Amino acid sequence: MKRIFLLAVLALWSSVASADDKVTLRLNWLVYGFHMPFHLGIEKGFYRQNGIDLTVGDGQGSGRAVQVVAAGSDEFGLSDGTSIIGGASRGAPVRAVMGIMNRSPFAVLVRRDSGITDFKGLTGKTLAGTTGEAGLAVWPALMRANGMAPDAVRFLRVDGAAKLVATLENQVPGMLGGVENQALILETKGVPVRALAYSDFGVNTIGLAIHTTTDRIKNNPDLVKRFIKATRMSYEAAMADPNAAIAAGLKAKPDLERSLSLAQLKAGLTLVKGPDGTDKPVGWMSAKDWDGTLALMKEFQDLKTDLPAASFWTNDLLPQ
Repeated sequence: MKRIFLLAVLALWSSVASADDKVTLRLNWLVYGFHMPFHLGIEKGFYRQNGIDLTVGDGQGSGRAVQVVAAGSDEFGLSDGTSIIGGASRGAPVRAVMGIMNRSPFAVLVRRDSGITDFKGLTGKTLAGTTGEAGLAVWPALMRANGMAPDAVRFLRVDGAAKLVATLENQVPGMLGGVENQALILETKGVPVRALAYSDFGVNTIGLAIHTTTDRIKNNPDLVKRFIKATRMSYEAAMADPNAAIAAGLKAKPDLERSLSLAQLKAGLTLVKGPDGTDKPVGWMSAKDWDGTLALMKEFQDLKTDLPAASFWTNDLLPQ
């Protein structure tokens, strides 16, 4: 009887010990094409192989993802670099552990029939932009990097939807937006555009990064490493077969439009590696890009912090 009892206890202990860690990931926004590799990783069992039972949750902005992770509501979050720096500088105990969009998605999206091919061609033109958008906040840095006067370009300040309308109706020759999102929407509406990417014209900021709490990094680095490993496997698999990633994502979000989602994913995958990391594995982040992002925020977004850029990110947990 005692032996049976001991065997039962051992079996129970074994099942508990081998149980997958339940983990939630909070996205930066509502799911779209670039998010679908997470669902591919779940379908292919990459997270399970690394002892993780993953649930992916829609987001309400990068800043909100930082807040919920800092509060402990979610184990991991996906946010842009400026939101991570901004949140951490105000006391949120978070740190980026993996970059999955190291090239800035910000761009000027100009109609191809405008004849504009570079930033110099924007001189004297009016673009559509939304007050407070991140791409507008660093605009003075672009003017400086391209030897242009601060007021060389004017802006029509409208909301996000009106930006698209103004460009579609040719009220303006272009707008500020993302190469992996708004650029594709304009194309589907019948207006071919040329994307003048910020990163190609002298200003690159960290795009999207996985972040978690500093306590989790300190107290449970093994979980963080396993999550990073599974996420790298997921994005590498999506690079090899984007259609499989979209198929997996549509099982979770069947209301999304397949062709647009595929275009978003393919465009986003070109941003995974930054200018200084083209030969690096998925997830690697550049000190230069973090230093540059912090410097731009201090100069143009009135960020007040004495913390060095290294306080906001680390490559130390990436698979070796």
